[in-house]
Formats: sequence, structure tokens, C-alpha cells
Amino acid sequence: MTRRLATAAAALCLLAATVATAAPATAAAPASADGFGPVVLRGNAGTVLTAAFDGFTGDPVQLTVDARADHTTDPGTTRGHFHVRHVHTDGRLVADFEGDITCLAVGGREAIATGVVTKGEVPWFPGRPVVGQKVALSVEDDGRHGDRVGWVWGFFGAPVSDRQGTVPFIRTTSGDFTVRG
Repeated sequence: MTRRLATAAAALCLLAATVATAAPATAAAPASADGFGPVVLRGNAGTVLTAAFDGFTGDPVQLTVDARADHTTDPGTTRGHFHVRHVHTDGRLVADFEGDITCLAVGGREAIATGVVTKGEVPWFPGRPVVGQKVALSVEDDGRHGDRVGWVWGFFGAPVSDRQGTVPFIRTTSGDFTVRG
């Protein structure tokens, strides 16, 4: 029941252009097994939106992330890029945006990457500013297939803070993410 509520809240944030009402989960500071060192979130995966995404059920969403930080050699520095593309089942573009990863937190098989949109559009929601807005991508690396992802889009009014995001709430249907750290 709790997972369903979290999924519904994330769906409202993304698709209904409302402020998220669920409290986000906070990840621990970036760390490797010894507390410091290199951390990585890398991959390209797709998912198909579920009935929780009212009006967008069955829509494919593609997410690409390449983020890394080495707190041993370059403390506090995260480098990376993300790209998100959402197309409606009728072929119309819902959203296509990308940007720079500014913060990466890894704990075990899970990661949260926060970043800022540097270019993109959300034609499904005309007039909504995207560039300069923060986003959070959450990933649970479950091996070669069936990872889980979650997201919060700041351009829909949801607060996004560094190293903070939702639980990964939807299973991927293609591709693979790798979390190391």
C-alpha cells in the first residue's frame, strides 16, 4: 500500500503538474564501502508508464544517466549528464530534456542523482519553463534486468534538493543501470 501511494504521488508530480505531497526519501552522503572513494551511476533504460500515470498509461519513457564522483581524489565534485525522453502512445512528444548531474549519492545498490536541466522542452505542458530547473533521478540496480527508477521534476513545482529524491517506484522494461560505490 505504501509503495502504491508513493507511485501515485510521483505520478501526480510528473504528469498532473501539481506540487508533490509525499515527503522525499533522503540518501546517505556519497560513499564507497570505506566511506569515501569513487561512486558511479551509469546506464540507459526504458520503462512503460503504469495506470498510476493517469492519461499516460502505456507511454514509453527513456532515461540515460552517466554520473560519477571520486571523493578521494576530488572531494565534493560530481560530473555527469542525464537525458529523459517521454513519448505518448500516439507518437506525440510529451517531454524531452537533458542536463548536468550536480550531485550523486550512492548506498549499496541504490543511487540518487540530482541535476539541472540545460536544454529541453515539455510540449505537452506549453509554457512550462524547464531549463534551469532541478531534477532528481533515483535508481535501484537489480542486476542486468528489472532495475527500478524514480524521479522528481522541479519544473512541476516539486522541491528538489541535492542527494534527495523519491524511492525508485517503477520497474524498467529495457536496458540496464549500474550503481557502484
